[in-house]
Amino acid sequence: MDAKRISRVTLVLIVLIFLLALFLRLLAFREFKDHMRLQYDPRNYWYMSHQIADDGIYGYYYYDDAGNTIGGEPGESNARVMPGYPVFLAVVYKILGDKYLQITAVRLLQVLANSLSCVLAFYFVRKVFKKDSVALLTALFMAVYPTYIFSCIQLLTEPLALFTFLLYLCVEVNAILLGKAWLNILAGLCFGAHILVRPAILPLFVLPFIFAVITNKINRGSKQNRLGFKAVSRCFVLQLIGFVAIMLPWWIRNIVTLGEIILTADASGNPFLGGTYPYFKDYFADVPDEIRGVNNKQMELGIKRFFEGFKTEPWLYFRWYTVGKTAHIFSTPYLLKMHAQTQEIHSAIHWSVLILGIPGIILHSITKISGFWFYLYGLGILALQLMFVPDPRFAYLMIFFLMTGASQLIVSVFEMMTRKHKKRVEALP
Repeated sequence: MDAKRISRVTLVLIVLIFLLALFLRLLAFREFKDHMRLQYDPRNYWYMSHQIADDGIYGYYYYDDAGNTIGGEPGESNARVMPGYPVFLAVVYKILGDKYLQITAVRLLQVLANSLSCVLAFYFVRKVFKKDSVALLTALFMAVYPTYIFSCIQLLTEPLALFTFLLYLCVEVNAILLGKAWLNILAGLCFGAHILVRPAILPLFVLPFIFAVITNKINRGSKQNRLGFKAVSRCFVLQLIGFVAIMLPWWIRNIVTLGEIILTADASGNPFLGGTYPYFKDYFADVPDEIRGVNNKQMELGIKRFFEGFKTEPWLYFRWYTVGKTAHIFSTPYLLKMHAQTQEIHSAIHWSVLILGIPGIILHSITKISGFWFYLYGLGILALQLMFVPDPRFAYLMIFFLMTGASQLIVSVFEMMTRKHKKRVEALP
């Protein structure tokens, strides 16, 4: 369907999908509403938000198994994590004034944001591919995907990151196509909002502009030259202004408080170093105790191990940094063990998305230039994640692209079968 206006049937269906997503997430909320004992990153973010609200100190620290603090100390300012999620938690805590009510409110807000992400995904996919059926099926996959459902209960960045990412994509596709100044500034603000939550995709800021210029060349010029180099350059500058505007307070804070220019977060050394151990053999065995929690020292050791590994064992490291890490990220769905009763269906939905999504992405990329750019963006996210220690948690954003590929494949097969059936009927005497 290539109509600009959404049909009444499509509108009803997307509302039903949103309500289904909301219902499933509220079921998960009800299941875990009394679980107030936080562990690992959720606990660290929780402590951090209280320190921000109560003491006015922005600093991330965490405890090891022995109860010792690593990577920071209580009452100490740092820039180990981006401010988007901790500040969100701190604002909720400041308003409510109760640390347990804070957890409940945050979970409910994440339930709403994650449910709305299904609607944003529908809008973006429909805008790019002009097919209601593919967009609706993508939204449905997102609504029922257990990882997305259970993540709303965790005090982690993922639900907010997915929402801000899809919001950015929805604004971005309109900003470049229409070229309006306010839309491009808004797109830059939305991209910055996502980076303030999860900074991993910062290098991909330029990709939509490259896609637009190349597409314009392939099509030998677009209508009113909206995708020409000059027009796209203007969009780039406007979006950069919006991005800088929302990031500036964070940069100024780091200069004033820490005396350093820190563009994103100052804690990439540990995950980068962790990614240099192929298949986790002798994981962190050669890391001296004195550099544990010291970001720059861990980054130095990680870079050293990276180049030495590719020099001495190139095939092992090539496999690890391609298929090895990819398999580890996608082989097990994130939060699989969070709810024992749904593990089988969780795995079934996850593998259905993978099995259908991979061939769907390949076929769609071959047949449509818009599909090629769409999935290349997802591949760019994967390429960035492969530089670090692999974890199923990193698949959270990328699963959206696989869901779209799976939806495209299902719709294409259905349309092909329908056409064959129609031809058989027409051939009957």
